[in-house]
Amino acid sequence: MALALLLASACSRAAAPSLGAPGSLRGANVLLVTIDTLRQDRVGAYGHGSLTPTLDRLASNGVRFAHAFTTAPLTLPAHASILTGLLPLRHGIHNNTAFRLDEQTPTLATRLARAGYRTGAFVGAFVLDARFGLNRGFAIYDDHLPHSDRATFHFAERRAADVVRLAGDWVLNPQSSNNQPSAISDQPSTWFAWVHLFDPHAPYEAPPEYQQSGRAAYDAEVAYTDAMLGALLARLQAAHALDRTVVVVTADHGESLGEHGETTHGLFGYDSTLAVPLIVSAPGATPGVVETPVSHVDVLPTILDLVGVDPGSSVDGQSLARTISSDRALYFEALDASLTRGWAPLRGVMQRNWKYIDLPDPELYDLTADPTEQRNLVDHDPHAGQLRRMLTAMSVPETAAPRVTLDGEAAGRLRSLGYASGTSSRRTVTAADDPKRLVALNERFNTALTAFDSGRAQEALSALLEILGERPDFATARASASTILVTTGRAAAAVDLLRAGLADQPDSPELLAKLGTALREAGDLRGSADALERARRAGADQPDVANDLAVAYAGLGRSEDARALFRQLAQRHSSSATAWFNLGLFELQSRRPDEAAAAFRRATEIEPSYGEAWQALGAALLKTHPRDAIDAWRRAEPLLPHDYDLLFNLGMSLAGSETPSEALPYLRRFVAEAPRDRYAADIIRVQAAIERLERPRR
Repeated sequence: MALALLLASACSRAAAPSLGAPGSLRGANVLLVTIDTLRQDRVGAYGHGSLTPTLDRLASNGVRFAHAFTTAPLTLPAHASILTGLLPLRHGIHNNTAFRLDEQTPTLATRLARAGYRTGAFVGAFVLDARFGLNRGFAIYDDHLPHSDRATFHFAERRAADVVRLAGDWVLNPQSSNNQPSAISDQPSTWFAWVHLFDPHAPYEAPPEYQQSGRAAYDAEVAYTDAMLGALLARLQAAHALDRTVVVVTADHGESLGEHGETTHGLFGYDSTLAVPLIVSAPGATPGVVETPVSHVDVLPTILDLVGVDPGSSVDGQSLARTISSDRALYFEALDASLTRGWAPLRGVMQRNWKYIDLPDPELYDLTADPTEQRNLVDHDPHAGQLRRMLTAMSVPETAAPRVTLDGEAAGRLRSLGYASGTSSRRTVTAADDPKRLVALNERFNTALTAFDSGRAQEALSALLEILGERPDFATARASASTILVTTGRAAAAVDLLRAGLADQPDSPELLAKLGTALREAGDLRGSADALERARRAGADQPDVANDLAVAYAGLGRSEDARALFRQLAQRHSSSATAWFNLGLFELQSRRPDEAAAAFRRATEIEPSYGEAWQALGAALLKTHPRDAIDAWRRAEPLLPHDYDLLFNLGMSLAGSETPSEALPYLRRFVAEAPRDRYAADIIRVQAAIERLERPRR
């Protein structure tokens, strides 16, 4: 009996989970990993399955927060909260497309950079492109993604394997980062790395080896991402780079997977998309599980508190290295449907086990008794009134972030992720605008996008137009329909569709910008320039709008105006390979090959895998530096394996060079692969060149 009491007493004194004392890891490295669209219930450490051995090991050796929540079930606003410690109400970013972080808002990177850290970010999707402002404070912000000319509503994102390779290279090679001496450590390589892995986001297309029999496509992506994270951690561990490192892993949000009628995320505020894993592994931490509810806004103050950097009092989050109240109210929102479709805005608050969702048909859930949120208690429990008043008090004052308007390549990349920009007309919402009543319409919209990606453009267009007939304020559907019209050669119809939308929103910078693009494709350059100028006056002072306006100016013969815009873009967005590429194209078309070559070189330095830039560099160098042109085309050829104009130019240039025999592999492949209906005359020329090169020398 005495032995039993002794054991019970020892168990009762077991150390509580702890991250360590504030400042105890002063000068430690920081690795922040955010996994896109990872449901909490797919992580084994949370008691579900065996998809995530890497995360499970981290959790067993670190501190796992059992009830962690995002502030918004969308990538950009969620990451903004993670990196600023602010609620969306304070950082002002409410969806993935229409906002950028204000330049005055401190971030985790700006604070750590001031403390002497070298800082690098490696992201897997365009939705976190530097133009949205999260690059602030990062000396290296690697957001370079593959280029594609194919119109699509889904984008083949950069794989986790590529992202972790780049991140590992950067961590292990300090001299490649323009590092400045550390102010808080004798080791100048003290670092902060943010690694964003996008793979679990739709479409779910994991590598074949992870697509096991009976495994859902989403689960395969989760397993693949976890394995790639494991490879990164193993590489860093082998190099002793994790010996004194705070590792924080979370998701930006989850995925509905059909719950409540939603296939993906962003529409609702249920735990299938709000609940996220949050695991912190740090030297000296006492492993365990924390049951107190926490939020993404707590990540920044926690990291700064541990490494001895004062987070200040301006953040909304609290350091999890200190005692936090279990009564704290946690705010969340899902405003994309309101901003882009005119539907009711969704805001809510959680406290302990209760959740209140403020909509025309409000909702209240007891998450302990009803974890899948099936029984709405709003009319039967006094918690509804309490949480409603709490939410009202939290929602003011609100900060406005700068707006972003996208078109051209940028809008295409965002549309490919299933997002679109736009603002809806302001009006009073009713119960008919509640997302719960419109979820089926939302799914029809997603089905239309899938139809387009599957090559059924007319089916997709018909579905989108039918949706607009029911909801003319569904700006995302209007934007998508106009995209299909332009890409299928019906720009004039796109113009009409956009003008119909502008009838209710005459000063919408988003619709004006898209109208400018459609008018250009329809051949109305003057109208295009006018619409784009109006868009910029309305606030669309963004790179894609300026680029489209420069193209219109060039077409109108306003060369100096075009050149000024192209140069301004390249200077303001000096890390954008696309901006330099566009400047180079303009200079090449203006018959200024030296200036063009300089711009193309800059593009290839920023993005060595940019095949089109290498190809254009060769064209700029051909007359003055033919050997350098050939070298550039050699770099382009494996990146553009089916560009037969490039293959022809490379082969024929080599045939006339000092090393003509090097042309034969390229010329033979041209003859074997180039489409004969298009290249019949060129094939005859190439065959003659091959015969000449193969003829024995006398």
